Amino acid sequence: MFDRLFSTFSLVSRIPPGRRFAFDPSRIDFWLPVVGVVPALLVALALVALALAGDIPGRHPFLAAAVSLAVQYLCFNLFHLDGLMDTADAFLGTCTGERRLAIMKDSRVGVYGFFAGFASLALKLALLEALLSGWYDFSGLAVACAFPIVGRFAAALVPCLSPPAPGSGMGRLMEGARWWRCIGGGVLAFALWMLFVFGAYCATGFASDAASPSWAEAGAWFAAELSEWLGGLAAWGAPLASLAVLAPLTALFYARLFRRGVGGYTGDALGAAVETGELLALSASFLALDVWGV
Repeated sequence: MFDRLFSTFSLVSRIPPGRRFAFDPSRIDFWLPVVGVVPALLVALALVALALAGDIPGRHPFLAAAVSLAVQYLCFNLFHLDGLMDTADAFLGTCTGERRLAIMKDSRVGVYGFFAGFASLALKLALLEALLSGWYDFSGLAVACAFPIVGRFAAALVPCLSPPAPGSGMGRLMEGARWWRCIGGGVLAFALWMLFVFGAYCATGFASDAASPSWAEAGAWFAAELSEWLGGLAAWGAPLASLAVLAPLTALFYARLFRRGVGGYTGDALGAAVETGELLALSASFLALDVWGV
């Protein structure tokens, strides 16, 4: 199990997994959404660190959004951003399937790719800044930071909807992906994220209360916190809807695009799905928290 987890982690991040393992990519479809919990944590921890350093997210939300996204991209998303840019270069112009494959293998970036990469980063930055401008409560921040899970769930679904392209490289590692494993990984990732957030929420609140409560006082406090937490679960509808609706639609879009354009998905399709799924998830959180005031 851990070999498969570390194998997936090593493929989609610049962070070394920290131990020797036998490379086994046979369950990337399950573990890819689970790995999304780590960049979600990185974004959240970066924002918390900036808050502790002087309430920077509250006073300078643009700077906080830029720093947190920079941390995420340096550790995880540069590879996925490259996939989005290659996809834009290959499909926004007029060319044949063979030419598209050649463009995606070319290390140079064209004008379409530059525009797609710039637009993706700018929109993410604007959405995260808008969310931070309100500096919502603990649940709101946790909801806003869940977008990396949605993006990786979308990428995991792409190989379930399309065969790999002829001669594709890393994309073939996910050949034989199954939708039920993807869904299982997505559900586990979302559950782990909620449990982590609830644990951090309780730990933060508990630390600010009585120093040495009795077991009865601690139990009553926990019940009150759980009741308050459950009362705010409506905000979690945004990332949950993103996971259940927007991620599959993103996967379907790229699966059809690549199947018709080059005969099947490639690694660039997975990267484009990650970036697009994250952007849609952030958009859903913005609509839910800022526009609709959930």
